[in-house]
Amino acid sequence: MSGGTTVVVPARSASTRLPRKLLLAESGRPLLAHTLERCLAARRPDRVVAAVDCPELAEIARAAGAEAVLTDPDLPSGSDRVWAAAQAFPDATRLVNVQGDEVEIESEAIDAVCAALEGGSPAVTLSAPLPEAAFEDPAAVKVVTALDGGALYFSRAPIPHPRTAGVAAPRLHVGVYGYARAILEAFAAWAPTPLERAEGLEQLRLLEHGVALRVLEWPRAFLGIDTRKDYDAFLRRLSSRGRTSSP
Repeated sequence: MSGGTTVVVPARSASTRLPRKLLLAESGRPLLAHTLERCLAARRPDRVVAAVDCPELAEIARAAGAEAVLTDPDLPSGSDRVWAAAQAFPDATRLVNVQGDEVEIESEAIDAVCAALEGGSPAVTLSAPLPEAAFEDPAAVKVVTALDGGALYFSRAPIPHPRTAGVAAPRLHVGVYGYARAILEAFAAWAPTPLERAEGLEQLRLLEHGVALRVLEWPRAFLGIDTRKDYDAFLRRLSSRGRTSSP
C-alpha cells in the first residue's frame, strides 16, 4: 500500500519499568498488537508501520496486519526510530508517531492528527483536560497554547503560574505527533536544544527552532502502559468491556 500519510509505531523490546512489555500477551494478543489494531482502525492513514528493533516484534506487527521495518536498537528516541523507518517509504509525505504502548488510543484521534497535517500544519500533537491533582505532578506534561492553538510551551512544572486564578489553565499533553516529512527530517538532524535538555521533553526542540506546533484538543487522555500496575489495570478494563458486550 502506498500513500501520503503513514502512521509509524516505534517499538523496542527493552523497557526499564516493565521488561519486554510490548511482548506481554496475557490478554490473548501481544501488547503491541493492541496498539497496532487501534492504528489500523483509523481511516485517514495510508499505511501503518511498526518501527521495531528485533524480529520478534516484526513478526507480531505483521500478524496484526501492519508493515514492519527493522531499525537500529541503539537509536536514542522514538522520533529517531520513526525517521529511520520513514527511509523505507519515500512517498510518505506526512508521518504520525504513535507510541507502541498506547493500547487504548482512539482511532478518531489519529484521524484528527492526519486531517490537521493534510490541512497544511507542519507539526501536530494532542492535549486533554488536565486533572487538578496533576497540576504539580512532574510526570504530567503540561502545555499552554496561543489563541490560535499553537503550542507556546510544554513543561513538567505548573504552568502558567496562577497569579490571577481562573484566567488560563494548562492542558495535559498527549504524546501523539504528526509531522510533515521535511519537519521530521529537520528534527532528526538537529541536536537536542537547551530547553529540551532542561525539561527532558523533545517536543521543545521544535519550538526552540521556531516550528509551529499545532495542539489539537481531545476530550480525554489515553492510558499508556509503563508499569505492571498499568498493564494489570488494562487487563481489567479489557475484561470488563468483554463482559459488558457479552449476552
